[in-house]
Amino acid sequence: MTGLPAPTQAQWRYELLGLLRSPQVKRVLTTDALVTLVRQVRPSAALATARAAIAGLLEAQALNKVSKGLYLNLQCRPPAQLSEAAQHIRRDSVVSLETVLGEAGFLNNPPVIVTAVIPAGEDRTPNVGAIKTSGGAVFRFHALPSRFFPRTPEEERLMLQVSRFCPTFRPEAAALHWLHLSRSTRSTVLRPPQDVDFSALDEQLLSDLAWRWELSRALAEWRQTVERLGEIQEPSDPTTVVGGSGGSGGADTVGMSEAALAARARMQARRESSKP
Repeated sequence: MTGLPAPTQAQWRYELLGLLRSPQVKRVLTTDALVTLVRQVRPSAALATARAAIAGLLEAQALNKVSKGLYLNLQCRPPAQLSEAAQHIRRDSVVSLETVLGEAGFLNNPPVIVTAVIPAGEDRTPNVGAIKTSGGAVFRFHALPSRFFPRTPEEERLMLQVSRFCPTFRPEAAALHWLHLSRSTRSTVLRPPQDVDFSALDEQLLSDLAWRWELSRALAEWRQTVERLGEIQEPSDPTTVVGGSGGSGGADTVGMSEAALAARARMQARRESSKP
């Protein structure tokens, strides 16, 4: 009889699950990192055995496959989120735009894809656009001038969210990123939606960042447009999802989440209270 007895085999697999829960283990893991973890609990494991163990972790929903060779650790607490993989797919990317604004309740119809921005400059043209991974996840990356990114610890505290497991802009910065991109001739981003909830943002921080980035007038025009609305308009167009490897494009309509419903309710209440 070959192989380890069943009880011993079950034991090392259980130890592997426990290892994934360790604070020392990364929240986003590559295949090589997972093979190393397998060999920590079973040093003699062949590569085929390690890959079989990874497949078992996927089946047990201890891992979530993002793309070939990249996995989210669902055993850590809290479980890793898809947005945490963005910087592994595009170096130096920071989560922003619809992903951040949807989480904050600013958008009426948050997307299911991950949106992020990458600094660009005279000596750097980042690889941007939509990516649909082999695991079925969709990411969309946009280039932004480097002045929109923090350069000092003080600016990091001002622009980025604290206690996040990956670089993530504050919603006030994310809204202004959208505003800038919609005005740029180099961007295909559409103008900001009108069915938004500015009460979800920090007014002072929004104004300070708009002044810093020379967007104060554009922001005022956007807000005036939103405030002129009467009844709630149709939701913004949901973010489209790129087609699969066959080349046929398509779009998935995203259902409204609890955050979106809450944002819509706040907008409705605000507009009702402002009626004469």
